Amino acid sequence: MPHRRSIVSTTLITVAITLAILLSLEGLSRILLTVRADLSSQEPDWYQYASDIGWERRPYFKGLVGGERHSHDSSRYLRQFDAQGFFSEDTQQIHDTAHKRILAIGDSNTFGWGVPTRSAFPEVLDDLREDADVINLGVSGYTSFQGYETLAKYFSTVQPDLVIASFSFNDRRVVPSEEAIDSREKFNREALSHQFDLVREKLYLFRVVQSLVSILRPDKHRADSLVQVDARNAKTRVSPEQYRQNLERIARFCRERQVPLVFVLFQDNPAHSEHLRAGITHMNNGQYEQAEAELRVAVNLDNWFSELGRKYLALVLDHRGASEEAKSVATLTLPVGKLMHGGRPLRLDSEYNEIVRIVGREHGATIVEAGQAFAQDASLYLDLAHPDERGHRLVATMLNHALDGLLHNPQVAAQPRAD
Repeated sequence: MPHRRSIVSTTLITVAITLAILLSLEGLSRILLTVRADLSSQEPDWYQYASDIGWERRPYFKGLVGGERHSHDSSRYLRQFDAQGFFSEDTQQIHDTAHKRILAIGDSNTFGWGVPTRSAFPEVLDDLREDADVINLGVSGYTSFQGYETLAKYFSTVQPDLVIASFSFNDRRVVPSEEAIDSREKFNREALSHQFDLVREKLYLFRVVQSLVSILRPDKHRADSLVQVDARNAKTRVSPEQYRQNLERIARFCRERQVPLVFVLFQDNPAHSEHLRAGITHMNNGQYEQAEAELRVAVNLDNWFSELGRKYLALVLDHRGASEEAKSVATLTLPVGKLMHGGRPLRLDSEYNEIVRIVGREHGATIVEAGQAFAQDASLYLDLAHPDERGHRLVATMLNHALDGLLHNPQVAAQPRAD
């Protein structure tokens, strides 16, 4: 009898150990497969953080840019960058000595947000001109500050005979504090804070701790990440004064190297800002009742220009003696730590475009008024500010006409090559 009990006990222990091993192996397999799927499922972003210019195109990236609209075949919108972050379409042209080279710096309108790479105006211009290659260094989200840094960083690589520059929208975007204004210090801080993003995203332990913190202290977490600012005096990524200084730095940089400069001016979509502009016009004409009505509509639309509507509605209410309501209307709530690109615009495109015209006149730069052409036909826009493929063709055509005299200037033709 004791012998039989011993056999049963041994058998039960063996079964238990076997089950425990199998369960452990099953658990380990599940973990390994989950980790493997997690590591392989996430495509890298098209950009990477950089301490000097905030962010830049990711070398060797091939894929779709998040947030872009793809009206039909998404394969048309694939982006591909080379080892230096240039569009693959431009790689050979950088080393071509048979043609003049044109460098285009700018924001998402230059990058070609929402249209295929070959349909962005720099590439369309490239197709229009047999005597020149156009290198597109536009990057979505860029301001004039980043534009100057880009020009200084890549000029010697591209050695352009002419520079096209276009900035404004991102310069005008609201930020929560002085520290969020574009600067080398800001971008260096951001780059350092994102150094270990990949590790943090993939570590399960870090995710668990982060989840526990948000569950245990949700109110504090939300309060720490938000700040309130007054739209009437809030900061933008680049102030009007700094915007002018950045454009002047670009202009001086080009002039010192005897390279012609062309500024392209865009405007916000008038169909998205109609009530805002009407309200401001009434306000400037002293028609405050009509101004208030239009600006309330602009605010209630809750689109990209509604915070500008709040700013001007608060000014109208102040004028009419409704200071408490003005204060409430002007209050904006912004995230503190997640506003690298800034919020919505808080200054008018007309204010910044006039600065471009002034700098252009003073420094001998050519101005191409693309925004004025778009204002006649809002269907040329994809959305609040980006042109569609027809709009890009229009910009390229306007630039093509402007470049004839500039590219064949004797002074330009005499420029030496250091290839």
